[in-house]
Amino acid sequence: WYRRTNNKEDPWITLRDHSTSVPVGEVLYGENKFGNVHAGNVLPAYNGANVYVRLSADANAVQGPCREAAAGKAGWKLVRRVGPGYKWHPATDQLLGTDEYGTPAGPQAAEAFSVKFDDQDFKEFMFTTGDCSKWLIATKESVLDWYSNANRQIESSSISGKPYTARWYRRTNNKEDPWITLRDHSTSVRVGEVLYGENNFGNIHASYVLPAYNGANVYIRS
Repeated sequence: WYRRTNNKEDPWITLRDHSTSVPVGEVLYGENKFGNVHAGNVLPAYNGANVYVRLSADANAVQGPCREAAAGKAGWKLVRRVGPGYKWHPATDQLLGTDEYGTPAGPQAAEAFSVKFDDQDFKEFMFTTGDCSKWLIATKESVLDWYSNANRQIESSSISGKPYTARWYRRTNNKEDPWITLRDHSTSVRVGEVLYGENNFGNIHASYVLPAYNGANVYIRS
């Protein structure tokens, strides 16, 4: 590439070496209204050109609570996991912690498992994706009640460091419940923000999340 101090048309950003890209229409950036084949072989044929920037978040800060939980720190205990497949947790206990299955392992395990936790004295849940890019913390009381498309409080999450509410489901006769989501259920299902479901439920509820983010985990903390 080129970015010289006294050349106002610079920088030249190209897909390959500048000398190769210019004649074959692979120039992606130039300045100072420069024309010639540098522009003529690209802009008319490919509908112009754009420049984007991406705002960076401190990944360690965003994922910190989840990373702590995955490391067994800050009092968190891993009690349930589903791997990166296309169905949600096999459990049907509606998060009461009575279901036991699989071989207990770590937060990157390929196979689903659940340990008994209904006899544990705890106050909070953390629901996370396996890669820790999405997570939320909610109190036991916020999760273990009966509700249908009702606002439930989230203490903090990967999208907010402050408490807020989201519409969830935990209905008495729906074995796939509870549905725990980062935002309202109707929004989260479409954008891969479901963090918990049961009864091997599939559809986009699972397929938009589990394969892309290395499954999902459930932690508890007293």
